Amino acid sequence: MFAQLKLVVDLIRSGVFDFRNFQTAKAREEAVLDVLRVYFLLKDCVDDGEKLINEAQPNPVEKVSQMDPELALATIERWDATIRKQGIRLYRLQGALLGQDHITVIDPALGARISEIIGDKMDRAVTLHGIGAALYFKSMFPVENTAEEKASYISVMAGEEEDSLNMPRIHAEIESLRESLDQYRCVVERMVTNPELLQLSQRARQETRFPDEA
Repeated sequence: MFAQLKLVVDLIRSGVFDFRNFQTAKAREEAVLDVLRVYFLLKDCVDDGEKLINEAQPNPVEKVSQMDPELALATIERWDATIRKQGIRLYRLQGALLGQDHITVIDPALGARISEIIGDKMDRAVTLHGIGAALYFKSMFPVENTAEEKASYISVMAGEEEDSLNMPRIHAEIESLRESLDQYRCVVERMVTNPELLQLSQRARQETRFPDEA
């Protein structure tokens, strides 16, 4: 997930509109809100994903199977809640990236490349679409899986095809993604005034939070 998100962030950063080119203040505001919502969804994916992986490493399934039953239940409920949120975030990201003209119409090739990375038309599991679909389906249609089956979704989120987590690779991907996110936000900050950034960031942040986080 982290490597695929970085590719998307780098593409968006290279193609974000100069907001001063919008003809109306309303259009400008909506454009800024679009890219800020995407930023916060991405940041939340990274923050929660890193926290979850660090706790569950090196093998989430094995780790939960070795816990005391009561501790295992509490742990898997916490992990499961985070996984459900991640699925919803990836679903929202896919809709925002493929549905917002402010982000993709600048260059038709850019939109095509984002679609390719997201993988919405690919039959491969390790794409943002494959990962997001698996996690979103889990959030919308929960089933009574075992604790071990629920723990395995952490590996799915990380883009692993096995239960074990390749921590050096994952940490490198997260660090690289965070650097790209910082650069992305800097691009946005250069295109708006400080009062605009404060006001619209607060609004975008509120709109991308879950009710239990408000």
